[in-house]
Amino acid sequence: MFDYTETKGKLLDWLRPEPPTAAEEAAATKIGHGDYEIYTHKIDTALDEARTDFVRTAVSTMAKSGDLVVSLHNASGDTVAASCGTYLHAPIAQLPVKFMIDRYVDSDASLAIEPGDIFYANEALTGGLHNPDQMAVMPIFSDDEQLVGWGAAALHQAETGAIEPGGMPNSAQTRYDEGMRLTPIKIAEDYEIRPDLMDMMVNFVSRSPRTQEIDVRARCTAVDKLRKRVKEIVDETSTEFVGGLFRRMIDTASNTARDRVSSWRDGTYRSAGFFDTVGNEETLMKLSLELRKEGEQVTVDFTGTSPEAGSYNTFGHGVAGFLGSCLYPYVFHDIPVSTGAFDPFRFELPEGTVVNANPEASVANCVFPGRAIVGLFHTAFTKLLYQTDPERIAASPSPQSGAGQFTGINQHGVRESNVITYPLNTDGQGARPDMDGMDAHGFFYGPWGKSANAEADEESRMLLGHTRSLHRDTCGFGKYRGGCGTQAIDVVVADEPIQVSHNGNGTRIPLSSGVFGGYSPTALFGVHITDSDILDQLEEGRAPPTDIRELLSERALDGEYEFAPMNRGETNEMEEGDIIVNINFGAPGIGDPIDRDPEAVASDVREGQVSEWAAENVFGVEVDDGTADEAATAERREAIRERRLERSSSFEEFQSEWEQKRPPEEALEHYGEWPQATDDGRETLVGN
Repeated sequence: MFDYTETKGKLLDWLRPEPPTAAEEAAATKIGHGDYEIYTHKIDTALDEARTDFVRTAVSTMAKSGDLVVSLHNASGDTVAASCGTYLHAPIAQLPVKFMIDRYVDSDASLAIEPGDIFYANEALTGGLHNPDQMAVMPIFSDDEQLVGWGAAALHQAETGAIEPGGMPNSAQTRYDEGMRLTPIKIAEDYEIRPDLMDMMVNFVSRSPRTQEIDVRARCTAVDKLRKRVKEIVDETSTEFVGGLFRRMIDTASNTARDRVSSWRDGTYRSAGFFDTVGNEETLMKLSLELRKEGEQVTVDFTGTSPEAGSYNTFGHGVAGFLGSCLYPYVFHDIPVSTGAFDPFRFELPEGTVVNANPEASVANCVFPGRAIVGLFHTAFTKLLYQTDPERIAASPSPQSGAGQFTGINQHGVRESNVITYPLNTDGQGARPDMDGMDAHGFFYGPWGKSANAEADEESRMLLGHTRSLHRDTCGFGKYRGGCGTQAIDVVVADEPIQVSHNGNGTRIPLSSGVFGGYSPTALFGVHITDSDILDQLEEGRAPPTDIRELLSERALDGEYEFAPMNRGETNEMEEGDIIVNINFGAPGIGDPIDRDPEAVASDVREGQVSEWAAENVFGVEVDDGTADEAATAERREAIRERRLERSSSFEEFQSEWEQKRPPEEALEHYGEWPQATDDGRETLVGN
C-alpha cells in the first residue's frame, strides 16, 4: 500500500543527485570540451523551444505570462537542466519523477513505462508544491527502447475543484478541501492522450473545463517536443554519449556549487520573519531561519518556526523550492539550473510546523508563507556573502501581491477560472549594493514572468482593465531603493455575477526586511468597490481616476467601498460595474535613506515613484520645482541625525524594554510558545 508518510520522508533526500552509474562516469570522461559546449547548448535550446511551445499552446494567463517550467532529467530522475519562467519549481520538478522511479520502475509494481507514455500529477505529497501546480512527465527512450531520461512541464492552474473557486481556498483546513490531487497517472499511451482520464480531470475541474483540457494538452505538447529534440541528439551521438553528457552537466553544477560554498566564510547566519494571515484569520506567525555554513556544506535550519495552521503551510521539500527562488537567480546565477546546485545543502525542518506540515495538512496557500521564507533566505545570504561575494547580495524581490482569482461565464458563454496576473508579474525587484531595484520587474518566484497583454485578457475573460500603473511609495526606501510595485483597477463586465477571491498576507506586517539600514516595503490592504458608477462615467466620456490613492481618498466613484486584509476573507460575488482593486508591494531597500543621492530622490519624485512627503521625511531631501535643494537638504538631514541621537539607547536598554512587549493573546492563537515559537518535544525532519 502506498504510504504518504514514508514518501514524505524521502523527498528531501531526493533533492540531491543520485550516485552515477559506472557507465555514466566512463562516458562523461570521454566527452571533449568542444562537444560538451555544443551539446549543452543544444539541450538548453531544446528546453527553451519546448517552453515557447508551452506558452503558445496554453490558454491560462499564468501560462501566457510565462510562469512555468520545462525541465530535463536523466534516467535516475535528477534535473539536468531547466528552462524557467519560475525558479520555484527548478529544484523540485525532479521529485515526482523520482517518485515514479521509486514506485514504478525500481519496484515490483505492475506498471510498465513505455515509449509514448505521458504521466500527469499534482499531488504535493509525491513531490509537487501545491495542487494548482500540475505537471506532465514523459519518459525519453532510444530506438532500442533504452530509457535515456525524462521531460517534465509544470504550470500553475487557476482552478482545481477545491471548496472555493481558484484552487487555493483560504478556508482549507486539510488536504481534503483542496480538490483534485493526482499521484502520477498515465494519461497518454502510444503518444495519444486517453479520453477517459481527460474527462476525469475535466470533471474534477468543472469550474474551468476548457482551460483544464487545453492546458493539459499544452503540457503534453511541451514534453513531447523536448522528447523529440533529445531523441535527435541520441540519434546523432549515442545513448551512452547522452547519459555521459547528462552526468557531466549535473557534476559541473555540483562541483561549481561546492567550490563556491567552500569560498564563503564559515559561520552561522540568522534571519527571522513574520506573516499575519492564516486562511481567513489575521494572526501572527513566525519563521526562523539559521544558515550554518561549514566547509562545502550549508545547513538550512528552521527550528523556532510556528506550528502548522490552516492552509498557509508547506511540506518540507517546498522549502527547497523557496530556496531555489533565491539561489538560482541570485546567489548561483552563473551556475546551471540543475540538481547539482543543491548538492551542498542539508535541511533541518521541525515536524508539524509551517515549513514541514503533517501529511493531512492543507498546503493550498504555501506560496504565501513561501514569500516570507524567500525573504529570509535573501537576508541570511546577504550576511553570509557580505565579506566574500558582496556583488551577489540583493534584497528580496517584492514579497507580496494582491492578485485576485475569479470564476464565472465569460463573454463567449464559456465557464472559466483565471488569475489576474498583472500584479503578480509586476513585482518590484530588491535593491542591490550599488543600484536600485527595477520597478515592476517581474514575478516574485521568477523574474522571467511578464505582464499579460491587457487586450488579450479582455478578449477572453470577464474584466475590463481600467488602469495599470506604478504604485507610488511602495518601494522600500534606502540609499538604493527597492523597485516599486504596481496598482491595477479591473471592472467586472460579465453578464452574470462572477466569484472573486484574494489570497495573501502582508496587511499589517511586511514580509521581508531591508538590508544594512534599508527599509522594508510598505504593508498594503485590500479593497472592492461594489455598485459603482464607473461604467456610466466611461460611457459619458468622463475620466475616473486611475490612481488608487486619489480614487479612495476622494471617493471619486459612487459605490460601496469595502476594505479588508490582503486575503479579503471569503469569496465575493461581484456583478457588472463592480471594481476589483489589486495592489502589490515594492521591494526592500539597501542602506540608509539619508545617504541617497539627493538628485536621485528628486528624479524619483519627478517620475512618480516617490512622493514629496517621503522625499522630505524619509530621505531628508528638499525638492523644489523638481530639483533637490542642496542647502535645505543638508540642513534637513542633519536634523534627522540629531533626532535619531536623541531617541537612541544602549542595546541593553533597548533589549530590556523590548522584552516586556507582547502582542495581544488573540494574535498568538497559532504562533506557538511566545516568543521563540519552539516546542522542545517536536521531531525534526533531516534531509541529507
